[in-house]
Amino acid sequence: MYRCPVCYQKLFFDNNVYRCINNHNYDISSKGYVNLLLANQKHSINPGDSKEMILSRVNFLKLDYYSFLRETILNTILKYFLNNNLLFADLACGEGYYTNYLHSQLSLKKNVITYGIDISKYAIIEACKKKKEFHLENINYCVGNLMNLPFLDQSFDCLLNCFALFEQKEFLRVLKDKGLFIRILPDTYHLYELKKYLYDNVILNETKEKNVLGLKLLDEIHIHQDIFLKNYQEIYNLFTMTPYYYKSKKESIDKLAKLKSLQVRADFILLIYQKCL
Repeated sequence: MYRCPVCYQKLFFDNNVYRCINNHNYDISSKGYVNLLLANQKHSINPGDSKEMILSRVNFLKLDYYSFLRETILNTILKYFLNNNLLFADLACGEGYYTNYLHSQLSLKKNVITYGIDISKYAIIEACKKKKEFHLENINYCVGNLMNLPFLDQSFDCLLNCFALFEQKEFLRVLKDKGLFIRILPDTYHLYELKKYLYDNVILNETKEKNVLGLKLLDEIHIHQDIFLKNYQEIYNLFTMTPYYYKSKKESIDKLAKLKSLQVRADFILLIYQKCL
């Protein structure tokens, strides 16, 4: 499914190397991923989420507070795909919490091939670690840019995009006709209690325009669950994996550090689209 990020020709895999007809080649790293992010697509030396943010996400997500979201995504995919073959991509897959789980569960019922892409090298390394730990096959990870996806046109039956930028033109390009696009966004009261400790005036989340040219909205699913964070480390891990980590003042962070526990609402919206012909 990969295309060369330089010349856009199909990449062929041979002897642990992806190569196009113009002899641009990309090695599989020792960690198990391929780097298809060009130097001119970077805005920093190590773009995307930092090593600290990724570690916080790994430590938080392994507690499975967000497992109810994983299950909802899985059930949504199974609802709309009744045939046995599925080409699936997680765009901005992060550390692979959703990607690896969905692939493992879908593989029990279907012939599924999965691709995960993220601009953060640290995130992809963590995703590959879990892939190896769970002995997953037919799942491929790459470092790449959502604005210039290294995939061939109309490659995938289903795309997933969790809490990340929506690059309409590129997403539609790589999605097959009548393919499914699942977008996950924070709903109105997501992490409201956490934000109350950080900001004097809490702004509720607002879902942006749901109508997208080229996509038909099939369904809108709202789910939430109250979770109890048992200690400051859990609170800090959640905080560090959110955008608030960059936006909060020191005094707000210091205030948060005094908490020994916190009940907070995880509130999500799933928008289910189908690509129009």
